[in-house]
Amino acid sequence: MATKDEIIRGLELTISQAKRTTSLFAEGEMAWKRAGGWTAKEVYTHLAAVAAIVPQLGQGLAGAPEGQDIAAGMDINAMNERAVKSMADMSPEQVMQAFEANYRKLIEFVQSAPDDLLSQKRSFLSEPIPVSDILANTIMLHGLHHVYEANSRFESPM
Repeated sequence: MATKDEIIRGLELTISQAKRTTSLFAEGEMAWKRAGGWTAKEVYTHLAAVAAIVPQLGQGLAGAPEGQDIAAGMDINAMNERAVKSMADMSPEQVMQAFEANYRKLIEFVQSAPDDLLSQKRSFLSEPIPVSDILANTIMLHGLHHVYEANSRFESPM
């Protein structure tokens, strides 16, 4: 089972690596499409939106029955599309500010989450696993994956 400290350190790493790698971007690079099909700006918009949603879902997560699939009935692709569109008019700097602010709120959520909630089992497109592992796998590792993807210059105009 992932510990709070592991999750928080991973979320902090996600923030620091996002800031480090984007600080090295060429002029206009946030608008370049990446191999996954999104621009770097869209990747960070997606991450900002995901980070904002998790604390909002906290009460539902706590009240869900043991083993429940918390992604049941969600259209994740539509949710991603809405999130990216909702920040489309933001500048890259505003997106990165939202990304960091939402990740900081997510860290606060993890810090304040009761240990008994983190040890309860839920599903998120998986077999039932501890909530802490959902946060570690589906949120923290997901964010690191996308930071790497946004930094990857394969198939970009560079």
